[in-house]
Amino acid sequence: MQVDPRLVAHRQIWNKKPALRMIYADYYRRMAKFLIDGPTLEIGSGSGHVRDHVREIYMADILPAPWLDLATDAESLPFATASLTNIVMLDVLHHISRPLAFFSEVSRVLRPRGRLVMLDPAITPLSGLIYKYCHPEPVNMAVDPLNLDCSQSGSDPFDSNQALPTLMFGTAARTTAFEAKYPSLKLVKREYFGFATYPMTGGFRDWCLVPSFAVGMLLTLERALEPLLARQGGFRLLIALERLA
Repeated sequence: MQVDPRLVAHRQIWNKKPALRMIYADYYRRMAKFLIDGPTLEIGSGSGHVRDHVREIYMADILPAPWLDLATDAESLPFATASLTNIVMLDVLHHISRPLAFFSEVSRVLRPRGRLVMLDPAITPLSGLIYKYCHPEPVNMAVDPLNLDCSQSGSDPFDSNQALPTLMFGTAARTTAFEAKYPSLKLVKREYFGFATYPMTGGFRDWCLVPSFAVGMLLTLERALEPLLARQGGFRLLIALERLA
């Protein structure tokens, strides 16, 4: 099996950066709180680390790899109607080329009361500047995410628009517009969080500015500051949706 070299590089960086692993452990803990018992699928598993935190889960990505359970397009899932209880996605929504097709699939494959839990970039007054000028992925706030003719990215699975999650779910008004488009999906949780710690790790790059022993303390400090600063400065947006009966 030929594996995309970017996935291989991500696994290598993951293995040598404990600070990065600690950040993602926090992400998965936050997401796992909204999962319910039943068959669970992670879409966009990439370099494949979710089972360190959620054991009973299928791992899928559009790019095949031997550590994944299946290769599939999120816009056409190979699952029967109402067959899944949870779908989990970490840094995936902003890469999906036709998000409306994807949410139609979510509505189809989730069981009643099933959950879609997503964690993606948040575009806030502070983070938007960093994402726009210091991150290789684009930020296009001019897109209409509920326009059926609007493709959010190109043919490469790594193409993206980091603004997409915020455009769809970042405010009550945006979420209301989404729910009008997809009345079977209801917002359970919208959570802004995350400040400097993740950018200081360098993410899936070779450099890291924060020692691993300091990550836990910084995350605790960030959590204490969330009620005051997250909406204006958070780098992350967690969205949990529930499939109505």
